[in-house]
Amino acid sequence: MPDKHVATGVLFAVASFTDWLDGYLARRWDITSAFGAFLDPVADKLMVSTALILLAGRYGKAVSIPSSIILAREIAVSALREWMAQRGQRDVVKVGYQGKVKTALTMVALTVLLLVPTTQGSGFLDSLRVPGLVLLDLCSLVTVTSGSVYFMAAAPLLFGK
Repeated sequence: MPDKHVATGVLFAVASFTDWLDGYLARRWDITSAFGAFLDPVADKLMVSTALILLAGRYGKAVSIPSSIILAREIAVSALREWMAQRGQRDVVKVGYQGKVKTALTMVALTVLLLVPTTQGSGFLDSLRVPGLVLLDLCSLVTVTSGSVYFMAAAPLLFGK
């Protein structure tokens, strides 16, 4: 399939949009569920981690370093949320504005990088390579800062203060 990168990028973009739309409508219509609240972040993490791993194979260090940062943060924040939930303090580390920005930026960066052809050429989609890598680097920075917000909020419980 010669344009598989386009199909992959479009599929990822559609999945990202429907993920956002699902959450938006659930909150707007007040039809959230405990199962949905559990499953949505799991689906996000599976989608993002799969794309990061695939792209790290394609781009090497340029993607594997930010991917490692992003995946480490996801694991750490998930563990923190689980630990806080066990203490009845889950709301202290609920998703905030920075987390939403991080997710949106991640979805855009990954969509852009997935749209880039696997073989170099001179077309428009080829020109997205550098902006996509810059977006991913920016995403890793926002990932660290948003993760630190959750850990600072949990610090009093983490350190027994």
